[in-house]
Amino acid sequence: MAYVAKAKAMQSIAKRRRVCRNGTIRTDWETYLGQDPFTKRTVRISRSDRQELIREITDFYNRQRAGGDAAARLNAAQALDAMSAYDALAAAGLKVSLLEVANAYIGGGTVSQQALNKPAAEAYEEYLSRMPDGANKTKTVSTVGKFIGKFNGLRLADIAAKDVQKYLEANYGDKAPKTYNSHLEYLNTFLNWCRKDENGYLAKNPIASLAYRPEPWVEPEYMKPEEVEKLFRLLEAKKEERPEWLAYAVTSFFCGCRAVEIVRMATDPAAAKISLEDETVRMAKAKGYQQGKKPRAFHIDATALAWMKSFDFLGALGKVRAETAKEIFAFARENGVGMFHNCGRHSFITYHVAKYGDPAKTTAMAGTSDKMRADNYCGLASKKDGEAYFGIMPGAGA
Repeated sequence: MAYVAKAKAMQSIAKRRRVCRNGTIRTDWETYLGQDPFTKRTVRISRSDRQELIREITDFYNRQRAGGDAAARLNAAQALDAMSAYDALAAAGLKVSLLEVANAYIGGGTVSQQALNKPAAEAYEEYLSRMPDGANKTKTVSTVGKFIGKFNGLRLADIAAKDVQKYLEANYGDKAPKTYNSHLEYLNTFLNWCRKDENGYLAKNPIASLAYRPEPWVEPEYMKPEEVEKLFRLLEAKKEERPEWLAYAVTSFFCGCRAVEIVRMATDPAAAKISLEDETVRMAKAKGYQQGKKPRAFHIDATALAWMKSFDFLGALGKVRAETAKEIFAFARENGVGMFHNCGRHSFITYHVAKYGDPAKTTAMAGTSDKMRADNYCGLASKKDGEAYFGIMPGAGA
């Protein structure tokens, strides 16, 4: 059921006599309006004066006709208050709903002009500038930055879950679930930063309830020993011209270091201590050190040590920069060797487990978790493959 027609409401006006608690008799005029379509409750109006009741009935149906059943739920004072609120927001140049204002007030106590009016692009630039060293700024730019750039003039208050979902579906709906989820995750991280008390740009994250897509398990990628050998022969031939390429590859493929760790080792003297004499590496600033992750140390594998001693490794490592990996990838592709993101680290962990059969040692060297290693690297390659991989030595076939 819903509200009855106005004529029927008028016809149902009746006089009611009620006995009050003090024993006096009270006479009211009452009408039945039907059922509230939202709450499913019966709606009646009663007034002490019949003409006053008629005016209330007329006002009710005028509001319903103008704004539908939702508007009819407001009484005259509430409707006037809502209109006054919208007028005040318009005068301030703010295009936000009363629900947004209410949610912001409930969540943060007050609604600041800054919180409602903050351009998303400004918040994003601030977020990017305050990201700690080692954070994945490149990924943030390609996810959050791409979203912000898509909507010129977007304010944080304008971001709605349905619009973000529409954006993700349009741009990544046909991509792998991992790609879709990655963009959603980075947007969530940014908007959660915006709602932190010290920033105060949002009362709540508008996309917190958006669901991630299930990710089916896929076989991890790693390079075959023969592909790795071909790559190293190419880099070895270029070591006089581009020694940093070979240094990067040795640290990645035979030490299992992450890309961000290799760049940090090259640009920050305090990031790592490498001793070829003692055959050790101590990563003082491994991934996550800003969040309290402890340093890790490991013995340099014989294969890595042989490559390090075959040229001025430490001098070459100091020349590595953020763009070095891209340069190696492009050079490899030009020469028929396919590479992919983190292929050196993935290959190292896979073949180290295969050759040595000591997962705990591999985990300690790579600085990964036992669960990550067990879920993604164990059992992918044979011991024979592992021996072939770590049998790639400098100068072979020269």
